[in-house]
Amino acid sequence: MAKTKNEENFLKFNFDVSAFRLLGRELITDRITALFELVKNSYDSNANDVTIEFIKINPINDETKIIIRDDGFGMDYSDIKNRWMVIGTSSKRRERKTPEPYNRIVSGKKGIGRFAVDKLGAKLILKTKKKGSNQLFCLETDWINYSKIENNQMSLNFGDSKDFFTDIKNRYWLENADTELHGTTLEISGIEEEWSEKDIDRAYKELSKLVSPNNDSKLYPFHINIKSEYEKYKNVSIKPQIIDFATLKFELAYNLEEQTQEILQFKSNQLNIINVPIRDCGPLKSTIYYFDQAAKNKYKKHFNTEIDGIKIYRDGLITTPFAEYVETQNEQKDILGLDKRRWSAFFDKIGTRDLLGYIEITDKLNPFIIESTNRQGFVDNKEFYQVKKFVIEQIQQIENYLKNQKTSSRETTKSGLSGASDNIKDLKSDISRIKDTSSPEVKEVLTNIEKNLSKLQGTVNKSINDFNKSEEEKKQIENLLFSLVSLQTFAAMFSHMTKHTIGHIITSAEYFSNNFPNPKLEDRFLKISRKIYSEMIKLRTGVDFMLKYAKTDSNFEEISIKELITNLFNNIYEEILLKEKIQTEIILDKDLILNYNRKAIEDILDNLISNSIKALKKQSIKKIKCSGIVNKTDFTLIFSDNGSGIDEQDKFRIFDIFFTTTAEDGGAGMGLYMAKTRIEAMGGEIEVIENEFKPTGATFKITLPFKK
Repeated sequence: MAKTKNEENFLKFNFDVSAFRLLGRELITDRITALFELVKNSYDSNANDVTIEFIKINPINDETKIIIRDDGFGMDYSDIKNRWMVIGTSSKRRERKTPEPYNRIVSGKKGIGRFAVDKLGAKLILKTKKKGSNQLFCLETDWINYSKIENNQMSLNFGDSKDFFTDIKNRYWLENADTELHGTTLEISGIEEEWSEKDIDRAYKELSKLVSPNNDSKLYPFHINIKSEYEKYKNVSIKPQIIDFATLKFELAYNLEEQTQEILQFKSNQLNIINVPIRDCGPLKSTIYYFDQAAKNKYKKHFNTEIDGIKIYRDGLITTPFAEYVETQNEQKDILGLDKRRWSAFFDKIGTRDLLGYIEITDKLNPFIIESTNRQGFVDNKEFYQVKKFVIEQIQQIENYLKNQKTSSRETTKSGLSGASDNIKDLKSDISRIKDTSSPEVKEVLTNIEKNLSKLQGTVNKSINDFNKSEEEKKQIENLLFSLVSLQTFAAMFSHMTKHTIGHIITSAEYFSNNFPNPKLEDRFLKISRKIYSEMIKLRTGVDFMLKYAKTDSNFEEISIKELITNLFNNIYEEILLKEKIQTEIILDKDLILNYNRKAIEDILDNLISNSIKALKKQSIKKIKCSGIVNKTDFTLIFSDNGSGIDEQDKFRIFDIFFTTTAEDGGAGMGLYMAKTRIEAMGGEIEVIENEFKPTGATFKITLPFKK
């Protein structure tokens, strides 16, 4: 019968039979991940104990099975029908806590973890019961049947008679059981891959990370056991790794009443814990362990495994990625971005091979840090970005501390070598003084001692020279890296300037070519000649400015601060400032002549100017102000802009190496670090002070001491 124009029609979504494969073996690509999912289900069922039993697993035969058995609260017919058999069931999203006595925050939310069975074997017999019931509910699911139907439908045209996923029947039955028993057993058969002792060893190691080591075992009592045919794993209880060998340990907490988060800050040669406002991602509790080479060797020897970085735990249970296996550690997922920093070279950095850690989040306080469906990452949103940023910032502070320790150690070594040289000289002097009054026998012994001391002094002196040479080479490399960072910005400015300058020269030269000679245009020719001259001087200034990078950082000269600042604003950056319509104001009460390396000072100011240009991109009215005051013993430079400013939570980090908020504009996080390093090398300091362009912007105060 034909439908009328206004009559409504409806269509319903349905699942193709291939859903079992898409949600199972193709979504969960690793067998250990599948085990994780099923053991986490036991955790969510308030289980105290769960046992994974591998039966005749190598080689595989018809009797091969994997049995996962727990003593959780179990399920009845209603639970099976309305929860287990419903894809994406929201019961765990509604009921976020398990019943008494544990009141655990459940880990499962998506309702698809049960499909992990298909990754382990083709057939499942589920047996479950609640305490007090005298009947065991049994359910059989044979994924081979689903696969056969899928294959038939792929090869034949069934038209409208096609079977959907929801049409497939799964057999169930009841068995008698002790009323006191409770829990769930998953009996998995149809195993396709054998499990070697190495595979089970890996399962043990990964499952040992399931529950956070920081959790109170009384609050979260959860024991995992493994049984197998291998002697090492006949019947073992998995124990969490206890960290005993770390070189350094850091624990960071938060205060909800004061809305503060603890972070690490390296300052004045000390690594301290300070409080800052809680970030968008919510409060984070963290424990971070650092291992030097000796500690790493002890750890590896004791646990027979590599140190593998920082994990994220939600309400005491590991999140993602877990149970990830690749042949080499370099190929593992780096979701926190720790190892990406190592490949960017520059200075010493630490990564997953040097760190173990636990970032603790909660369902309640960190709701927008969301695990991806495939269990191998997180949803890429601003909250997870803040987590990554938090972790990397803590590591940067540890790196700063370790770098300082190395520097101090080198200074101690240098002092020790110098002291040894002086001591040898004193010994030789003492021997020379007493040798003349000694007997021939004693004199001969003393002469031999003198010879040995001379050889030793030669070795010590060579060591001192080698040490000084190494330090000088290191300084040259660091200065080269600093110069390269600034050169990148200067090159962009120089290219922009030369493009416009040469354009002006070509236009003027073309006018001459087309109109000269012409007595009526003499005045015009004179003006154009002066313009060409001016543009050529500007071009030469830019070339001279770039050529300074061919010079060493040790060249000192008398520098007019006023001339240097004016040249940067009015020549080097003139074109880009005009293009971006940035208003500039330079106020210098008097000139100051410094005897220092010109390149170093220009690098400092260049980074401030280029940072301001980036910060001003989204402002309608753009301002940069540079004012200098010559005091009795120092020169104070105040540098301000009315750009996007600095977040309160970032003020503690802006001078750290690789910290940047302008990555999308090409920021590498080197500029302010370099400026601070250069300024401190001059005995000065740089700090962020209250901004003079309110409500937006940033103001830096630079103090450079001098001797009159």
